Amino acid sequence: MSNSAPLQQYYEARRASGLEVKQMIDELDPVDNAVEITHLSMEVLTPPLLGYLGYSAGFARTLGNPAVAHRIWRNGEGDQIVASARRDVDTLAFFGLFMRYGFGTDKAQGIYDRVQDIHRTVKGIGNETQVHVLGMLIFDQERFAKNYGHEWFSDKENEARFHFWVGVGKAMRLKDVPETREEFLTWIDDYEKRWFEPSEAAHESFKGLIKGVSEYVPLPLRPAVRELLIEGTSAEVRELCLFDSPLPVGKFAMNPIVKVLATARLGAFHRLDASWVTSFSRLGEDPDISAMGYQPKA
Repeated sequence: MSNSAPLQQYYEARRASGLEVKQMIDELDPVDNAVEITHLSMEVLTPPLLGYLGYSAGFARTLGNPAVAHRIWRNGEGDQIVASARRDVDTLAFFGLFMRYGFGTDKAQGIYDRVQDIHRTVKGIGNETQVHVLGMLIFDQERFAKNYGHEWFSDKENEARFHFWVGVGKAMRLKDVPETREEFLTWIDDYEKRWFEPSEAAHESFKGLIKGVSEYVPLPLRPAVRELLIEGTSAEVRELCLFDSPLPVGKFAMNPIVKVLATARLGAFHRLDASWVTSFSRLGEDPDISAMGYQPKA
């Protein structure tokens, strides 16, 4: 994996067809160019709302550990409850900065260090919890798309995203991060068997998550987005979060839409400089990272 700044030709201020972007991905190495491929896959070819929903589905899964859910809920005072949208867009903007700057530079390391400063301030977010979150960021974009009946990402995109997030874990100085997909999936299975059980804190935190993603879209679309997120999570996650399984009306509607989007994006033109910073940052294109994320009360 490259420890230099990402190759800037893949971030140029120009438009390229989806087919050209796919060709770029095919020419890159999923290990050495994990950052560039993840940028092209997640920021250029994937609509921001679908990326947000995939992230939210993964975050919902982390709530299966009651200790994590309680840290998020904090008896109704956690940011995910009282400032749902702000917490989410700050998190996604941080991810956009990860994809913009990669690893190995002072600029990039300062971003990872800021995220760990937040974790230390919040407390209770230990190494094992963070490794599990990494696993959700790797695998739940895939799971969410598959829940709607489509292999949205190619095998190379999935492999690159794996190496990208493992690189993030190393930049954040996490310990014992699994080195292969198979090892990571086994690790996740063991973690979840040891810790997962339903909790009221998970229920309340998932409600906060639904609130956050709903506020990203115009008011008339919010009920539909709410249902898409609930249906896009697995039955196991809904059970852990004490949510009833909805009627699969949205899934029947969404499956063909996702397939049409997947096909249409190849002929459509996309901006290579598309970024989750642009899509989600509430502080502009070059945000002050000290003002992002959890802010201790004075």
